[in-house]
Amino acid sequence: MARKSTIELKGLLDRAFNLHQKENMTLKEITEVLNQEGYAVSKSSVQRAIRKKKLSEKEFKKKLDATKNFVEATKDTPGLQLAKAASDLLMSMLLTEIQGMEDLGSLKDSEIIDKIAKITKCQNDIAQTNLNYEKGYKAGLFKAEKVMNELRDNGVIPEEFMQRVMDKMGETQ
Repeated sequence: MARKSTIELKGLLDRAFNLHQKENMTLKEITEVLNQEGYAVSKSSVQRAIRKKKLSEKEFKKKLDATKNFVEATKDTPGLQLAKAASDLLMSMLLTEIQGMEDLGSLKDSEIIDKIAKITKCQNDIAQTNLNYEKGYKAGLFKAEKVMNELRDNGVIPEEFMQRVMDKMGETQ
């Protein structure tokens, strides 16, 4: 990981950025102001810091737009499918972030493993819930078929009605 510039270390980045964006000051003017205040910064370091902040803001805006699109696209999606999509998105974002890191030593021990484990557990819980739902759904269908057959055998439900119901159930599976 590259070492931080004087502007970042001294907490001047937001100020330099605001001077550039809101006050429309040139890089040279910003450098002169900071030098007069006792900070030893160069024009190129001011430029790099402002460019880095702009890129960071663009990246944030891109992620915010992606999140808005995700929310819009999934607003009518059942909760479990939404949870699955969100956990997949989180895992993807985490892995992308890890790939972009140059120095993993800046993370606490097992921090990455902990985050991956939590997302994986979430995905596992979603898969288990889906499996339980499928089991319950199929058990319900089998029970309904058994009850319908008993009613048909006892003459409560006519054979032709039973056949139509069975045909409809076959269409939905």
